[in-house]
Amino acid sequence: MGHLNGLVGGFVLTTSVVYLTTRQHQQHRKNSSLLLRESDNALKSILQPPTPPKPRISYMETRPTITETMKDSWNAEIESIVKWLQNTSPTKISNSIEDMTRSAFSGLRQLGQGSEGSGN
Repeated sequence: MGHLNGLVGGFVLTTSVVYLTTRQHQQHRKNSSLLLRESDNALKSILQPPTPPKPRISYMETRPTITETMKDSWNAEIESIVKWLQNTSPTKISNSIEDMTRSAFSGLRQLGQGSEGSGN
């Protein structure tokens, strides 16, 4: 039992020393990093003048007006029309116009024939 207590006691002592040593090393590392960063910033501020702060933009300045919104919707509408025109061929357009005209005239003929037949 004495050997086991000595072994466990030695293990606890050793791990405690290792833990405390690593914690101290981490603290020194953080401290050194902070000091190096501060000295680097101090040297940079001597060599380069500080940049002026950017002007603050308030929300109201960046908000689009109703006219800008209307312009954007108009432009989007024009873009969609131009894309449609670019994707369609003139022959398709002329064929569809001819078909609509043909169907309109055939509808008129049927109306005219219907009224002649009921008048007799």
